[in-house]
Amino acid sequence: MKTKLLVLSVLLAPGLVLAGTPINETRQVDARVRIDVSNVKGAVNVSAWDKNEVGITGTLGEGAKRLAIEGGGAQLTVRVEGPDKSGGWLGWGSDSSMQESVLNLKVPRAASLEVGVVSAEVAVADLSGGEMQVDSVSGRIRLSAVQSPRLRLESVSGDVEFDGNADDASIETVSGDVIARGVGRRMRMETVSGNLRAAAGASLKQTEASSVSGDIEITGGLEKGGRIEIETMSGDVRLNLPASISAKIEAESFSGTLRSDFGTVQKPEHGPGSSLNAKAGDGDGDISVDSFSGDVTIRRE
Repeated sequence: MKTKLLVLSVLLAPGLVLAGTPINETRQVDARVRIDVSNVKGAVNVSAWDKNEVGITGTLGEGAKRLAIEGGGAQLTVRVEGPDKSGGWLGWGSDSSMQESVLNLKVPRAASLEVGVVSAEVAVADLSGGEMQVDSVSGRIRLSAVQSPRLRLESVSGDVEFDGNADDASIETVSGDVIARGVGRRMRMETVSGNLRAAAGASLKQTEASSVSGDIEITGGLEKGGRIEIETMSGDVRLNLPASISAKIEAESFSGTLRSDFGTVQKPEHGPGSSLNAKAGDGDGDISVDSFSGDVTIRRE
């Protein structure tokens, strides 16, 4: 009898789901709750609804210790715990036998979200108003129809895709590709070998993009007094600007080809390299492109 009561108490313990079992949990929260989610293998899928509660479904993979759900109101934590909570990234041990866990979260539309994963894919949709941060090692990151005042996305080898609007966006990868549509006034993108492609949803105020060998393409206008700065070692650069752009444009490539619809490209009489020093409109903003061996193309849209 004591054994049966012990098993029953474990099954009914709040915030705890046994490994290999379906997940079906609900927590009451504030409309602008901050939610922290962590998982290693599998997937994290987050979408919005018009309720002041968080609904969590999915499956906890075999080998996981438990699904820990803590907090409520203004702060909620959802965490898949491995067999050795004391070791490893995100509190995971080195047990490679752990199976994939899938977390599906329905959250208030204005919630702020922070997600940390290793090889799990992350998908976020329809959130509006809260800050977003996603850290991944190898899983793909996809955000769609997301409106955020502050966006932070980091991945080592997984690709990153963003479609929405972010006033202040920072996206970093090592080898993963980045596609960002609708980034706002401030944007910073950085990669080693991945390709970066971004289209602004509004005129840019401050933009920085850099790579070692990855290609960079940016499309967008520039606010008065704004700045775009692009640097690459061997990657190609393409900058698509509106015909109405007002900026001083400086570009240089040591051994790559430089082409521009603005101003005249200058080449030295002896030796490699080419440079551009041009003024478009009243020259209210500043644009700087620097490449060592990659080609640089600046086009008038």
